Amino acid sequence: MDASFRESRPILPKQLFLVMTGVLLSSLAFMAAAALLLHSGMPAWTLPVTAALFLAIILICALMKLDVECSEKGVSIRYIVRKVFIPREDIIDKRRGELGEIRSYGSWNLKGVSHKTYSVIGDDMGVALKIKGKRVVVVSSQRAEELFGAVPVEKEE
Repeated sequence: MDASFRESRPILPKQLFLVMTGVLLSSLAFMAAAALLLHSGMPAWTLPVTAALFLAIILICALMKLDVECSEKGVSIRYIVRKVFIPREDIIDKRRGELGEIRSYGSWNLKGVSHKTYSVIGDDMGVALKIKGKRVVVVSSQRAEELFGAVPVEKEE
């Protein structure tokens, strides 16, 4: 698939990820210090289980990404582990703007809509796609104008 637009970004911003990692690791260090120095009566299995759980959370958060790719065939979205492909023939209309505004679908006059939002924490701009079958997909982007221009729309006749 020859892409005319491609964007890949982590879902958690770097600063938020670093704060979360620091809190989890300092909590683990405090637990270890309490178990070793204060003889808190903590069961022996709690430290290794907590360490494994915290490291799994950190790894999962580090690997979470939003990948958007547009080509003449359609739009491909990969959000965490979910992959979605929207063929060009299914895209009826598109809108760009602030996520809060384009989520409302006000100008489309749609009722009973099934919608899905794929966004990155901290993004406020994106593109909404009206898809056949009363579905709307909203994708956030740092380059919303480029994404909007790259999304292929099947013209209704």
